[in-house]
Amino acid sequence: MVPSKGISALLLASLSFGSSALFIRFATEASPLALTFFRLSIAASAMVLFGLWRHNLKVLKKRDLILVVVSGIFLSLHFATFILAVKETSVANATFLVNTSPVMLAVLSPIIIKERTTSREGLSVIVATLGVLLIAHAGNGFRAFGFADISALMAAFFVAVYSLVGRYLRTSGVSTACYTSYVYSVATIVSLVLAEVLGAHPFRAYDTTNLLAILGLAIVPTMLGHSLYNYSLSSVKVVSANLFPLLEPVIASLFAVPLFGEVPSLTQISGYSLILVAVAIVVTGFR
Repeated sequence: MVPSKGISALLLASLSFGSSALFIRFATEASPLALTFFRLSIAASAMVLFGLWRHNLKVLKKRDLILVVVSGIFLSLHFATFILAVKETSVANATFLVNTSPVMLAVLSPIIIKERTTSREGLSVIVATLGVLLIAHAGNGFRAFGFADISALMAAFFVAVYSLVGRYLRTSGVSTACYTSYVYSVATIVSLVLAEVLGAHPFRAYDTTNLLAILGLAIVPTMLGHSLYNYSLSSVKVVSANLFPLLEPVIASLFAVPLFGEVPSLTQISGYSLILVAVAIVVTGFR
């Protein structure tokens, strides 16, 4: 049985994730690595303070600490590649491609964390995949995938690994505040090192619009969205949990219409419908 709190957290997380691409679009002056660093550093600071206030921070075992470092590295890489994709292709394209992660998890989770994918979850993944491919190709003009599309698919793989590690640690007794504090902090360090090595120096003057976009990106989809997502992993299987964020591109695409003039085609709307059906299949399977 899946606790209703986990499902509620996933729904709120998906709504929060929907704002991610929009904030990225408004942060025109910051490079992908600079945005990654700022969103993680702000979120990490907030979660560490929250963890200290709730007395949830603790010294982790060596094995758990290693896994947290792995999770932080992959989270940082996920953010960097996803932000790059959003800056180089349409909001619909980037968000739908990055949400191919449930397909990867349906294959990886039984192997890595011994979590069997049920027939209902498998059906949801198939329906969702059809929707993702339909939307991605329609938004892509049915041309060959470019660098931005490959970047979005890489982001999907990185978040799949991050999800697997999170599911393992959350079911092993590591609290949400403790896990996110460590992971966001590690990811912050990784993103800063990458930014400096690759010459994408984050520290510079930004105008008010960019500062507000950076702050919004750190608070809404990162501190709120990812923390709620990690909270849900203690009670919801990783394949099911990653089907809910498929609502992100639906939400992002709806907002992209008035903000950026990116009007979805009938083909894309058909894909949206398949995504909603996939999520509904999973939700109706919970008692």
